[in-house]
Amino acid sequence: MDKGVEFSSSTLAMVPGIPIKPMLAKITNGVQQALKLFENKAFTCEYKYDGQRAQIHKLVDGSLRVFSRNGDESTSRFPDLINIVNASCKPDAETFILDAEVVAVDRNNGHKLMSFQELSSRGRGGRDTSITLDSIKVVDICVFVFDIMFANGKQLLGFPLRQRRKYLKDMFYVEKPGYFEYAKEITVEADDACLTSEATLAKISCFLENSFQSSCEGIMVKSLDVDAGYSPSKRTDTWLKVKRDYMEGLNDSLDLVPIGAWHGNGRKAGWYSPFLMACYNPETEDFQSVCRVMSGFSDSFYIEMKGFFSGDKILSRKPPYYKTSEMPDMWFSPELVWEIRGADFTVSPVHQAAVGLVHPSRGISIRFPRYIRTVADRKPDECSTAEDIAAMFRSQTRKMDVAAEN
Repeated sequence: MDKGVEFSSSTLAMVPGIPIKPMLAKITNGVQQALKLFENKAFTCEYKYDGQRAQIHKLVDGSLRVFSRNGDESTSRFPDLINIVNASCKPDAETFILDAEVVAVDRNNGHKLMSFQELSSRGRGGRDTSITLDSIKVVDICVFVFDIMFANGKQLLGFPLRQRRKYLKDMFYVEKPGYFEYAKEITVEADDACLTSEATLAKISCFLENSFQSSCEGIMVKSLDVDAGYSPSKRTDTWLKVKRDYMEGLNDSLDLVPIGAWHGNGRKAGWYSPFLMACYNPETEDFQSVCRVMSGFSDSFYIEMKGFFSGDKILSRKPPYYKTSEMPDMWFSPELVWEIRGADFTVSPVHQAAVGLVHPSRGISIRFPRYIRTVADRKPDECSTAEDIAAMFRSQTRKMDVAAEN
């Protein structure tokens, strides 16, 4: 308020102990598309681990605190992470803010990486209670660090990734496999970043395949020097994700929000089935329906959701910020994010996802959707966006004549 129009968020001080929104990545459907976007620019590829995003802060008093991608404190859930990071950082690492992925690991089986579901089975602790080290030995963790935003009093957001990596590795001792590691990565320099280079394509494709073999979701592709700063809360073209789900010839995966449901019939009587799923449009701040989902659920999940969506979570009428032609039996407040996988995308007269972005009056729907898992570390307004869905529609292998869909 004092600075008026001269104010800039870059003038604000970063303080360890106060979380910042993490930088986000855009979806791409394969190695060639990623390489095309980074043509003639140096970039790096990193494994995309199947774990939980963690922002790790070391405060001036030497204490460590951990925050989820939502900014919720999760220090009590990871006492072993605190021990691991304390043992790994050098004495002159006085303060820092790290971006990392916490992954379940089987240390008795060659530090084999385990699934997100395994990590989710650990206790969660609470504001006033911590889980004990003895209670979590069944699910060990490895901390994979991939970025640093603050180091010894210096804000690094504007520094290119290549330089931030140097700061990061100066703060810590060598890796300890299965405990503390840097995200596995390769570098492609600007001279080699071209679609005509078969060697570069082969190098990235091999790295991607190795990530799958290592139980990872895929790879992240990030600019190293050009427009390579850290942009909190932004989803930019300088960070791309290549997952098996997004690759040509394979299924697509979305993070969607249940906004309503119908009463189940037959064996599902007394439960909700199907559920109406929606994406989010940050431009208009509304939720746009994508599909109905009724497969992939267990009986215990149906029971859990019947109990969860009750009371004030059931809305008396359709909110004006829900965009759909569907009329479910009940409307839910936006509370959860679920990973949904389907066969491909199609233009829909009923669903309003990305309406106007691909077709002037119709939205996009996903065919043969099924529930994969609950995405616990995302808020509803951080789910897949209308633009994400439009981009995935345009890049899918099975092309559609949109103009013919009148």
